Amino acid sequence: MQRLNPGPFEPLVYFLQKPISFRIIGVGGFALFTILALGKAAAHEAGALLLGLVILGALWLESSLSVCRRCRFYGTWHCLGQGMLVSKLFAARPPGVTESQLRAHLGMIAAFLLYGLFWLWHSPILGLLFTLWVPLALISALPPGREFSWREPARTVQAGSETGMG
Repeated sequence: MQRLNPGPFEPLVYFLQKPISFRIIGVGGFALFTILALGKAAAHEAGALLLGLVILGALWLESSLSVCRRCRFYGTWHCLGQGMLVSKLFAARPPGVTESQLRAHLGMIAAFLLYGLFWLWHSPILGLLFTLWVPLALISALPPGREFSWREPARTVQAGSETGMG
């Protein structure tokens, strides 16, 4: 698949697509986003907090079952320990998810982002900061080749292709 040209933003995109950027901006930012959004919801009412915890729990379970088990970092600290925990609960699976699994994953992420942004916009500065964070986190989550290790099925290796001959 051909990589899209980010134009004048290429240095920023190049920086954001480094693994350390994903860990800090993507995973760390998501942790901060979650804590702040659930905190705002809890300050409003217990039902709002419970709804957020249900959405977060569903997202964690869906991610664990469809993504973590297929990721090349399964069983590691890559995503702040989720892969370690998942490896204790579920067996690994070969890469490749169906379209419905991909849609469910993206839908759960969208639901939690909308829930969180709703609460964070109760404080306009936090709402603005995390609205700007969303595209940065998405870019940091996309590998440079645009193929997630958990998304695409493993490719068969032809004889000689490992040496650049095939």
